[in-house]
Amino acid sequence: MKSKSVLVPLIISLFLWPIAFAIAISMGGPNAATTLTSKVLFSATVLFEIVALFQIAQARKLFSRSDHGYLTWTLILIFLVIRLVAEARLTTMNFEMVPQYTDGSPAWLFFYRIVLRYIYTISDLLFVGALVTTIRSYKSTGLKFELLKQDYFYMLLLWTMPVITFIYRDNLFAAAAGNDQYIPTYRLVAVTIGAIIASLCLVVRRYALQMGGGAVARVWNTVFLAGIARDASFLALALMSGWSRAGAQFTEQYLLWIFTCCWLMAALYQREVLPRSKTTGEYAAFTAG
Repeated sequence: MKSKSVLVPLIISLFLWPIAFAIAISMGGPNAATTLTSKVLFSATVLFEIVALFQIAQARKLFSRSDHGYLTWTLILIFLVIRLVAEARLTTMNFEMVPQYTDGSPAWLFFYRIVLRYIYTISDLLFVGALVTTIRSYKSTGLKFELLKQDYFYMLLLWTMPVITFIYRDNLFAAAAGNDQYIPTYRLVAVTIGAIIASLCLVVRRYALQMGGGAVARVWNTVFLAGIARDASFLALALMSGWSRAGAQFTEQYLLWIFTCCWLMAALYQREVLPRSKTTGEYAAFTAG
């Protein structure tokens, strides 16, 4: 699988999904639009996450165990594995295999629907670890890396997402299925960790550019876009749920689709850059990237 052969279909999909949503909501109303989001788009996202996981596993094999990049991509691999476990749980809920949670529901249902959503948080923390490892590997080269003024400005913009989400946190109740009074807490935790991830991605991106840019920087630019898309999904849900639950849910899942597509492209870019780096002797670039 080559990045050039995958990129164009993925870009086309970014236009097709909103068109499909517009058709669904105009012809079938909010219920049809919700079905498109929670079943069709969600299933496609999970399928592409599995494809991305396979490509990341292949990219990881290109590193020797002594390379810093091996640990980085191992943590990324585990991050996506755990995320897919969480997606399996969400699949059972989207396809109504388990009942909605309400006050007085059995303890197992509370654990399954409320507590286990934090599996996503565990996976996010592994991604944080992968980014920290990458930053440390760049610094271990002995080269001087530094953030620019615009990077701090971009970080400031990133941190407006959890702030705005907190301001509109009451809207998160409207997006929740059933009587889920615990969803705002989870969303606020997720959007905060998402801002940390996006900020760290920004640091790695800057270091890769200062290392010389090129193909390695393209990998981390794509990972950075993935981080922004996922964090923005929580913000979109908070901002839009007050006036259109169907529209908010679609936007959230659409941004997660972008997140998944970016990870697939990042894995493909990494697979393509690493052999070239090895043959040209660019040791620092491919070990850090």
